[in-house]
Amino acid sequence: MRKLLAVRLFAALGLLAASVAHADLFTAGQAYDKKEYEKAFGLYMELAQLGQAEAQRNVAIMYVTGEGVARDNVAGYAWAQIAAENGVGAEVQNILDQLGPHISEKARKRIDEITGQFGRAALESQLMPTVFPGQNFPTQQTPCKLAKAGGTVYPPDAQRNGMQGQVYMEFTVMPDGRARNPRVVYAVPPKVFDDAARRVILRSEFTPALEKNVPVPCTAGTMVQYQLKGVQTSDYSDLKAFIKKKRAEAESGDASAQMLYGLMISGLPQVRQPRGDAMPYFVKAAQAGLPTAQFLVGYSTMLGWGCECNEPKGMVWLQKAAAADQSDAQVMLANYILRGTPGEAEVAKALTWLERAARADNHYGKFYLAALLAAGPDATRREPKRALAVLKDVMRDVDDDPTSFEIRAAALAMLGDFEGAQKDQRRALKMARDLGWETASQETRLSSYVAGKPWTGDLFAF
Repeated sequence: MRKLLAVRLFAALGLLAASVAHADLFTAGQAYDKKEYEKAFGLYMELAQLGQAEAQRNVAIMYVTGEGVARDNVAGYAWAQIAAENGVGAEVQNILDQLGPHISEKARKRIDEITGQFGRAALESQLMPTVFPGQNFPTQQTPCKLAKAGGTVYPPDAQRNGMQGQVYMEFTVMPDGRARNPRVVYAVPPKVFDDAARRVILRSEFTPALEKNVPVPCTAGTMVQYQLKGVQTSDYSDLKAFIKKKRAEAESGDASAQMLYGLMISGLPQVRQPRGDAMPYFVKAAQAGLPTAQFLVGYSTMLGWGCECNEPKGMVWLQKAAAADQSDAQVMLANYILRGTPGEAEVAKALTWLERAARADNHYGKFYLAALLAAGPDATRREPKRALAVLKDVMRDVDDDPTSFEIRAAALAMLGDFEGAQKDQRRALKMARDLGWETASQETRLSSYVAGKPWTGDLFAF
């Protein structure tokens, strides 16, 4: 049995690695091998502009050879110079040596323009996160910590089938020491333990983060493990070897291994390294075009998690990931756009991203879409009936979260069913109190429904 469980764990991890293997770098190489040079050049150029050294080398070569693009020795020289900054070897040096003596002053100005836009210094300034090795958050903030883990029930189907697993969750710990909006980043095996892990996080107690001795919201991540009785961590003696193998593959430049290794060292309790130690691997995978890695880099940079907080840089990575249909990035972009008092244009943009995430069957996309349709700030875009339909599609997965009943209450109130709205809001309020939440916002909404008035605003603002 123990050997079978270990095999299943590693098989699941292998599937996770495979799921992120189809990076743009891989696709570009395939296109080149098929002699689809124009497509290959476009893909390589996109990655070269993100600082991916191999792509920069290939862009330089293709400019010089005229494959997939009009031959341009000046641009080829510029990209060879950029690639050389990143340590790419003989081929780009050959381009520099051969073309260098023939570069005119006019050409030099154009080269300087390209390197000034995409060279290492430019990317460090405009794109690359400043990583804090060995840290989760800046030193001026005392991070939130788990004080008491919530109880959990082993999913019966998983227990009957002898399945074990792990779910990596990210969530926000509020000043009241309780988690909000727990989100599954990855799970092995997928979707087996997700709901149970969410319940653990919602029922856990935390020491809130402190900034200048004042409790503040804190983003946190943790791995929730599911182990059958009689099976110990030592039964996974091959896990250490597996991690070592993935590190070697990551160091050799394998983008999917970089992604997986970063996830393992920042999430597995057997390793448990700070986010700052995982960030360099996420960045490399993001530069290679892996949308989930781009999301993780953008998300971390927006929050200052393991790196310096820099919203403009984070937005670039999030937009890259969202454009590649990474649905978690689409949800985060929508939430970012809706901060404060969004106007009609901002609401329209947020709806577009949430609709795309919902079409991809993203659980959180549907959850946030339902909230926006129920109580969003733009009256012309509210659709309370559709909000109820969208919420129903995910309600079974989130019926332990008070916010789900608050969304339904807001939609019912918007439809004039204040009795139904009060019933759901009271249920949400009781659940929130049982979870130890600070409940002022829930009480305000209930008062509105008792007075026969709909409520509008951000249902995820606590």
